[in-house]
Amino acid sequence: MGNTATPPQTPPPSREWTVTLGGYVMAQPEFAGSEDYEAAFRPIISISRADRLSRFRSFNDNASIALYDTGVFEVGIVGKIDWKRDASDSDALRGLNDVDYAFEAGGYAQWFVMDWLRLRGELRYGFGGFDGVVADLTADAVYFSDFWGGMTFSAGPRMTLASSGYVDAYFGITPEESANAIALGNYLTPYDADGGIYSVGVGGQITKNFGNGFNASVFAEYKYLTGDAADSPLVVQNGDRNQFQAGVSLSYTFFLGFE
Repeated sequence: MGNTATPPQTPPPSREWTVTLGGYVMAQPEFAGSEDYEAAFRPIISISRADRLSRFRSFNDNASIALYDTGVFEVGIVGKIDWKRDASDSDALRGLNDVDYAFEAGGYAQWFVMDWLRLRGELRYGFGGFDGVVADLTADAVYFSDFWGGMTFSAGPRMTLASSGYVDAYFGITPEESANAIALGNYLTPYDADGGIYSVGVGGQITKNFGNGFNASVFAEYKYLTGDAADSPLVVQNGDRNQFQAGVSLSYTFFLGFE
């Protein structure tokens, strides 16, 4: 019915640079550690060579530009935007301070150990809503099938590590915040959160290439909060360390017109 590698290779395509734009529409927790869910949107932005378009792309990959790409090993720059968290967004956040937008920038590396196995790591420094470092480590087993004209199935483990600057911004509770929250009936005690392994989990997706530059996917991911994030009163009393997200994506790739 299919094979376990990438689709059959065609003659080498153009070396022109391409841009992939699109977005994910998903259900995700209202805030990190929440037990309630909301609809959300996340953009897809990627710049790469045309002869790398057949390679696998995961929901976990943040906006990136490849600076060095052999087709097997790739490194480049990566970025991410974390949306602001308003205390008014949920009763579970009553009394806490708002967390502003955060912007993360850094580098990534990925390696196709085998045609069907990709390892990827991202290391980003965040500023704005938090000041700290976040690292994402993922592995994906990739299976290509000729079902429905060709589809790609993938799944694998995920791990996120974060510094205290990140964890404390979203899971720490200052004495002043605690007093405000308790006065509003939200009994959150003061809490200082340190960094470490933030979460572990697993995710998977199914991708369909419709031709003419269009790609679509469905995806799902489970994340288990660990360490000080999981032990925060915000999670223990008002949330859930089990975090899920799932949704669909649509993207379009076009040529920039230069090599």
